Amino acid sequence: MGFNDRLLFVAKRLIFVASIVLSGCAMQPTIRSDEILPMYGQPEAIRSDEQKWADEEFIKQAAASFSGSRERASTALWREGEEQVDRGNLDFAMKRYNQSWLLNPNNYRPYWGFGRVLAQKEKPDEAIAQLERALQLIDDPYQKVALLSDRGMVYSQKAFYTNAENKRELAHWFELANASFEESTSMDASYKNSWFGWARSLYFEGRYAEAWVKVKKARELGVSFPISFIKSLGEKMTEPQ
Repeated sequence: MGFNDRLLFVAKRLIFVASIVLSGCAMQPTIRSDEILPMYGQPEAIRSDEQKWADEEFIKQAAASFSGSRERASTALWREGEEQVDRGNLDFAMKRYNQSWLLNPNNYRPYWGFGRVLAQKEKPDEAIAQLERALQLIDDPYQKVALLSDRGMVYSQKAFYTNAENKRELAHWFELANASFEESTSMDASYKNSWFGWARSLYFEGRYAEAWVKVKKARELGVSFPISFIKSLGEKMTEPQ
């Protein structure tokens, strides 16, 4: 591949990071199949020499947009990924998380993002692995509260997809979910999502009285539950007065 061809290859892939942050990325670029896999499918997928060269060029350009800081560029791309998840653009979010990871593999945020996307794609096993990696790297107690909450939700999701006849495995995943929610709320009892997720998890576990306790706590913090959930919980057990 000649120099001009390489430049063309990179041009098709490179996103000018500063414009993404400022404009919110109104026009979404094409997404390749490897870009919707965490870490571009590595280590199982081997990067070609052309892809490695393009990766390095992207790193240089992205870091230059943030005064040479790969860490700041990584965080900026992660934020864009978060916005795309909230909009339901999961594949585009994964593209941004991958770029964030490429810039700083020691940043816990892209692994967290990988886990969020995989959970929404109903791949709890893969999501759990990414969230566990994020928890190994996180150095921010404030963000850890939310990360633990998300892990609890994915553990609960794994339990939901577990065969009901496999009681031991089912109990295992619910136990991990409860422990994760417990740790999250112990660190910050004001974090609403933990109580919301814990209430739903306990409902699926069949622990209805405890689910109502978490519902009450969440409501005290201003959380509104879906009417369908409250109705279903009420059918299993009347709300305590």
